[in-house]
Amino acid sequence: MPKQRSLVWPVITAIVAVLIAFLALPQSMRQWAPGLRSPRIHFGLDLAGGTQLDFRISEQEMLDQKETLKVQIAKLHAQGASAETIGELELQIVSLEEQQRNVLEAIRVVLERRINSLGVSEATITPSTIGTEKHLLVECPGIVDVQQCIATVGKTIKLEFKEEFTEATEEYKLGVQKSVANAQRRLSESGITLTQLGEDQSGKLGVASLGEQMYFKDALPKGLEDLWNKAPGSGVLRRNATITVPGQDAEGNPVEQQVDGIFLSEIARAKTQTGRTINEAPKAFGLLADREEGASYETHEKTTLDAKIPPRITGVVRSMKPGDLQSVTMDDGSSRVLFLRSFVPGREEVDASHILIAYAGAAQAKPTMKRTKEEALILAQRIKAEIDAGKSFEGLARTYSDGDSAALGGKIDPIGRGSMLPAFEQVAFTQKVGQVSAPVETQFGYHVIRTDSAVRSTSDIASYDELILTKDADGSRGTEILGALQRGDVRSTEDAAYIRSIFFSLMPTGWKDTSLDGKHFRSATVTLDPVTNIPVVQILFDDEGGKLFQELTKRNTGKRLAIFVGGDLISAPVVQGEISGGSAVITGSKNFDEARLLAQDLNTGAIPAPIFLSGQRTVEATLGANALRTSMQAAVVGIVLLMIYMLLVYRMLGVLADISLFLYAILYFVLMKIPLFLFSGQYVVLTLAGMAGIILSTGMAVDANVLIFERIKEELRRGRNFSLALETGFEKAWPSIRDGNVSTLITCAILFTIGTSLVRGFAITLGLGVFLSMFTAITVTKWLARWIAATPMAERMELFGVKQHLEVE
Repeated sequence: MPKQRSLVWPVITAIVAVLIAFLALPQSMRQWAPGLRSPRIHFGLDLAGGTQLDFRISEQEMLDQKETLKVQIAKLHAQGASAETIGELELQIVSLEEQQRNVLEAIRVVLERRINSLGVSEATITPSTIGTEKHLLVECPGIVDVQQCIATVGKTIKLEFKEEFTEATEEYKLGVQKSVANAQRRLSESGITLTQLGEDQSGKLGVASLGEQMYFKDALPKGLEDLWNKAPGSGVLRRNATITVPGQDAEGNPVEQQVDGIFLSEIARAKTQTGRTINEAPKAFGLLADREEGASYETHEKTTLDAKIPPRITGVVRSMKPGDLQSVTMDDGSSRVLFLRSFVPGREEVDASHILIAYAGAAQAKPTMKRTKEEALILAQRIKAEIDAGKSFEGLARTYSDGDSAALGGKIDPIGRGSMLPAFEQVAFTQKVGQVSAPVETQFGYHVIRTDSAVRSTSDIASYDELILTKDADGSRGTEILGALQRGDVRSTEDAAYIRSIFFSLMPTGWKDTSLDGKHFRSATVTLDPVTNIPVVQILFDDEGGKLFQELTKRNTGKRLAIFVGGDLISAPVVQGEISGGSAVITGSKNFDEARLLAQDLNTGAIPAPIFLSGQRTVEATLGANALRTSMQAAVVGIVLLMIYMLLVYRMLGVLADISLFLYAILYFVLMKIPLFLFSGQYVVLTLAGMAGIILSTGMAVDANVLIFERIKEELRRGRNFSLALETGFEKAWPSIRDGNVSTLITCAILFTIGTSLVRGFAITLGLGVFLSMFTAITVTKWLARWIAATPMAERMELFGVKQHLEVE
């Protein structure tokens, strides 16, 4: 009779199995227990779809800070400064070097915290090094929108305070030239590309990384014209050039401003023939005249709209405004497309001369003027009397007139209606030709006016371009071409150059950096302005930041102090006075949500060093679903075939192997769903390579059972009973199982250490499967086999694939 066994371990095993089975159940089958945790499998990018981004970390800012500190230390040594002062700067260098060593992990932690705050908890961030560059590989499963993923993990949250600075001093220009020289040195010494240099420099004021841009020959910035004939491989070229940027005049009207600066440029690729939209009407007219049958192009410069111009054209031109396009159908069936450049309407005008006698206090009177108003009137009356007595008007004008026309004998430009002061105009238009007026008073003084001609009317004068379409019976061609011009559908094929550039402005941007930045930031909260009741973000500084902010406000009282977040100007209030207390307020938020997001961005952490997108890959959700479905189908088919094979070959022992294999699958499924080490926030992320590792480890799980069962069958054939054959078979099979699994684990460790993220996923799942297979094959199968040994089934050799005892010891 078999020995009675304790039920303690079987009961414990059953309880654990029930818990494991519960965790392994699909979410839809656990709705009756909503209070329990609901773990799920975390799929990687290739199975769930999503976005993978490769960010390059720029350490240039830290390198620049170290270089600046070294220069300061050298100056202090030369000046004989104290060891304590120099030691403080050396400690800052040590701190920067430590920050540089830990920058990968520091940025990874900041990005992870930022992602978690936005609910994207399944994103994985993997630090890596490519040559001398440090990179972060970010995978956002389920996020197919690249811009959404970039906005989540790649935004730069950098808090900066800047002072006003608008004057292009010589010191500022020398600083720009020094920056350009340093950039050129980095290009030649470090071997970085112009694109990477542009990314590193883009956060600096007055520096713009223009990237690769397409230029037509007539659109090249002034100063870069010689680059048109350069070829790729010509190297990085330095040129002084000018760019045009939008701006505002003193009255706030939009104008174009010319900004001088220094370009570092390279030819990105060879010129190509490219379609170009022609927006300038004169150029489009010339192109269409060559292209369209029966079309010609004429330009009219300051043309008088008289009887020589067809009435229909005259009427249309008079109805247009400068910059307008219009079509007109002519009496002969042809049509015209007109572009008006300028228009001067006709007017009544008269020729006149005058002698101006000014006095102290009159408008535009010279500061040295001593004559009184009364004296000016007496002089003007005397001049009028002398002219009446026959003296020359021109001679008296040259002698006495205080106006700009004195040198011309008093002659002025033709006077049009409404162009002069009313008193002056009234006399000039109403006098007879040659008549000289008595003194006429205006704000400029007293005028003696002579009318030199009769009043005449002038014609309208227009400058316009005309596209003539002779073969247009109903005027439809003119209408069609007008529509094409207005839609921007007129295109030409021209050579285009592709130039990559960095622009260093010699004109200040209006702001300059200060020593107060995000390093001194402590926290941000959303509050309401007590006066306007508008949400604002209140920021608190550390002790050093509070002192710097107090000095800034004291130095800039009455001036603007700008707050930049992530390179964007948020607000620029005028400082009313010195502010102490170590806090500031950021205004400009339109609503509470916008203020909350700004505070959240500041609190989740500023990136210690800028990061730039150097690569991206998007996997559509449908592709991921297909990969997951086919992988699951392969795994299920493989397991089913394996179970059938084990049943056919090993009979009862095959049943035990199938049970342990089923338990192996459940355990593996559970480990994929629960956090690592049970209480961490990290999970095993299942990828396509990981699925391959799982399928491979499933076969390896059966390998151990095959070794054990063959040893058991050998012992049974020798005539031993099942219980003794079981123990002997396990004992003899163990060394082979151990050595095979250990070698596999060593291989997994090597793959995980030196492999890419794809290979690492395979190594993790394969290694995890090896550990589980050792447990199920050695522990579970042996426990089940011992249970069989205690039953009558152990006497039936045919159940184990053995017909009879072939050997008897």
